Amino acid sequence: MKPTLLALTAATLALPAAAQDTRGMDAHVHGVSTVEIAIEHGTVGIDLLSPGMDIVGFEYAASSAEDKDAVEAALRALLVPETVVTLPEAAGCRLTEVLAHLHTGDHDHAEAHDHDHDHDHDHDHDHDHAEHDHDHGDKAQHSEFHVSYAFACEDEDALTAIAFPFFDSFAGAQKIAAHYVTEAGAGQADLGRDAPTLTLK
Repeated sequence: MKPTLLALTAATLALPAAAQDTRGMDAHVHGVSTVEIAIEHGTVGIDLLSPGMDIVGFEYAASSAEDKDAVEAALRALLVPETVVTLPEAAGCRLTEVLAHLHTGDHDHAEAHDHDHDHDHDHDHDHDHAEHDHDHGDKAQHSEFHVSYAFACEDEDALTAIAFPFFDSFAGAQKIAAHYVTEAGAGQADLGRDAPTLTLK
């Protein structure tokens, strides 16, 4: 079984197979991101995959200084959870780890921060997103931003909804296909600019 992108919660959480399959799809739709949310024993794992076009306005590998600056700025923004997601204040959630990647046809660019520990983690994962991209032509290339957050929450019962300021942060984002697993069950929903909040209970 392939290791899940939610590596930090993989030991305790099992995501639905259908949700896992969405990550490996070769094709993606501009304006459509996917998010997987797993909640168990006060731990929240959030895993977002978004087309490069939606985040920086292009999908080719950044080569110019301007494009590289845009990618760096996007990764820095994604490392701030409030840019993407807002958890209920009553739940008392504390960010414990964040990892941001840019997956391209050629290589991954990663940024990571461990909010609880001082030691280094090996985040140089190969998620096989680009193994199908063998001809490296401009038409075949695409890039995807991937960010994972982990939170420790004091009151899991207060996790009734999760808001996504993601749409305000990134003008190209139009839709999020959300999949979630909680101790009460699993579900999915489509979020958009007119409905940016996922209701869990």
